Amino acid sequence: MALVQISQAQGRVPVAVFQLQDRVNLGNFAELEQTARDAYNNGMRDLVIDLSRTPSMTSIGVRALVIIHKMLSTDGGNHLKLAGPIPPIREMLQIAGITQYVEIHDTVEEAVASF
Repeated sequence: MALVQISQAQGRVPVAVFQLQDRVNLGNFAELEQTARDAYNNGMRDLVIDLSRTPSMTSIGVRALVIIHKMLSTDGGNHLKLAGPIPPIREMLQIAGITQYVEIHDTVEEAVASF
């Protein structure tokens, strides 16, 4: 099974939604980064990563989020939002400092509406 299922949502702007299907670790982080890179190269500019089905994430998963954030924010905008992380992942992202740069929302719908 692929790590990322991609869908589109329409808020004020079109938004790509990546629903992660498993934990993010050394064995699959490259798939997440490459999927984001491919989508960016195909014109995607605003992205929500749905973490609601992600039971855990290693530090390499956090690194993948940082890489995706940097790729999307070359214009200085906030083009990456996270949605639905379980409390331990939310806490880890806060401790890692990700929440200083990337907004976390409870649902995909809230994240899409925030663009």
